[in-house]
Amino acid sequence: MGDGGGGTSNNVYIRSEEYAWIPARLVESDGKEAKVAIPQYEAEEFIMSDGGKAAVGFKSAMVKLKDYANHSLPLQNCGPDGCLKEVDDMVDLPYLHEAAILFNLKKRHVDAKPYSRVADIVIAVNPYQWLTDLYTDKVRMYYAQKIVWDKNDQDPRIGLPPHLYEVSSLCYKGLAYEKLNQSILVSGESGAGKTETVKICMNH
Repeated sequence: MGDGGGGTSNNVYIRSEEYAWIPARLVESDGKEAKVAIPQYEAEEFIMSDGGKAAVGFKSAMVKLKDYANHSLPLQNCGPDGCLKEVDDMVDLPYLHEAAILFNLKKRHVDAKPYSRVADIVIAVNPYQWLTDLYTDKVRMYYAQKIVWDKNDQDPRIGLPPHLYEVSSLCYKGLAYEKLNQSILVSGESGAGKTETVKICMNH
């Protein structure tokens, strides 16, 4: 199998002791081992699913396929240009696996988009900075209007970027219209931003 340039079937992830998963390009495989070209980046923050466009070079390596599910390397969710196709809701990822989730979250984090969605779950990645444009009165009212007050037979979140305000709005709607008790489960490691998340929800 050739290196395939930016072809989507050649862009894969391989395991890394240091970074968990890193992007690579599949060169050839015999069903037991695969030869890959690993893009080399100047620093960890530059490691992206970009087809190696920002790489300073490539390093060849052999990986054992027995270490991977179904004896195949997980595919990247790339477009024809070899770059990651980022999604708001990770249910929409064509290839859903651990590496795909991590790199989708990383791309959104780099783009100052701390919120992502998995169906009814909102994932927040602590940006370690206050993104004031996400929490203005205009944004707060926009989510409340779309989710609580506007009449909609479909999922009111369709077309809305993932946000904590969708969680608080849905809970308020459940209380006000359906007269049902509501609860919000906030889970995460120490320093992940749980306390701030609760404050944002309650203030909304």
